[in-house]
Amino acid sequence: MKKRVVSLLLTGVLAVSMIAGCGAQKDAQGGGEEAQGESEDGVINLDMWVFGGLASEPVVFQDMAEEFNNSQDKIHVTVTAQDWGSRQEKIVTAFQAGDDTAPDLYALGPCIDDYGEKMGVITPLEDVLPDIASQVRELMLPEVVEGVASKDGKLWTIPSWVDLSPYMMYSIEALNAIGLDENSVPKTWSEFKDAAIKFKEAGYTGYSIPMSMDNYSDVNNEFNYWNWQLGGAPMNDDATEMTMNNDHAITTVEFLKSMYDAGTFSDSAANETYMDRHEQFFGGKCATDIGYTYINGILTDMEVPEDFEYIMADMPVPDEGMEIDEANAFYRMVSSNMEISVSSLTQQTEAVGEFLQYLIDNNFWHRWVTDVQARTPVDIASYEDPELRAETEEVQPDLVRMYDEGTLMEGVKPKPSYGGVTEVQTTMAQYLVDIIQGKYPSVEEGLNELNAECQALLDEYAE
Repeated sequence: MKKRVVSLLLTGVLAVSMIAGCGAQKDAQGGGEEAQGESEDGVINLDMWVFGGLASEPVVFQDMAEEFNNSQDKIHVTVTAQDWGSRQEKIVTAFQAGDDTAPDLYALGPCIDDYGEKMGVITPLEDVLPDIASQVRELMLPEVVEGVASKDGKLWTIPSWVDLSPYMMYSIEALNAIGLDENSVPKTWSEFKDAAIKFKEAGYTGYSIPMSMDNYSDVNNEFNYWNWQLGGAPMNDDATEMTMNNDHAITTVEFLKSMYDAGTFSDSAANETYMDRHEQFFGGKCATDIGYTYINGILTDMEVPEDFEYIMADMPVPDEGMEIDEANAFYRMVSSNMEISVSSLTQQTEAVGEFLQYLIDNNFWHRWVTDVQARTPVDIASYEDPELRAETEEVQPDLVRMYDEGTLMEGVKPKPSYGGVTEVQTTMAQYLVDIIQGKYPSVEEGLNELNAECQALLDEYAE
């Protein structure tokens, strides 16, 4: 029996998927140095840094850069894969060093708030390459253009793809072990907790937050996935006031701590990232896992038993009687990582435009369907062009079905961006880990300390 995914849509809830001219410094494989800007033979050298992603994703950029380089002899693009965890330090250091160090293009995200408006590392695409921006607006899904790529109506970036997240994934074997199946997964927080305890009793990790500070965002994301359902957020919309000790935050952390206290977490959760949890889930050790629409790509990066079966279902929702801010609550978010952005320091804007035009003309967005076989395609052609649609349907049939039904982006909100200070995010994550593990007399006391310290950091940053 081959591994399979059973899509499960629960009724009464939104389908949850609530997650300076510069020469090439290295070749696509991390090789030797090249000249800065324009070389002696007149070739313009462009450098693009790609941060994070699945193992196959930087290769898409590298392959398309090579194809572009071979298509003409005026411009040479070098793509360098960079470590996601060091992105903040790497980008800021290069920007401060000036155009001799910073690349011409970046691929990462979300990036508009932090690296655009706050730091000035990137510049709006609409300002420097208006013709490219106009084409992007016409070719991409409008919800992605407005919800991910733009700020205050101005197009900043070119998203390569988006994720709709999170989902809750369940091992079919684990469900069967506690008397459930794909048609009877937990629908509420309390049902999920009860099931997680039973999973633990049956020999599985029931549910586990990845709490390693090697990637602090994992901790904060996990908190947000539950807190958003109540209408909560770590801070206000202007990112000027922390709200990590309000009733929504307290309810969320008390729920997560109760799961920890019930013994459902992995014994090594304090040292795990979300990739560790994926490996445990697909290895049959963990009964549940937070899933994303890139999950097909995860499967290509790890060994999964051929008979492993799982379902991807809606996240459990708050129980009746829980206080919910209906105006702000949401269960589904759209986010991106590989957003192509133009460096504010590049002196090779025209050459950058020629490369971006090549990507557009050669179905760049669809390469995540054919080459990566993951993520959510953001170009309209991947759903409407007959040949491209057939390839999309083979990899992501449910996404094509939702597009046809008009529900692919229904009720979706952009992933919120909170604060431009790394210290705020790391401090918040460390406090959450300590509170969940019971290192404070109460959740409320721990969150009061968290809120006060993070507020001081926000205030310092604002000055």
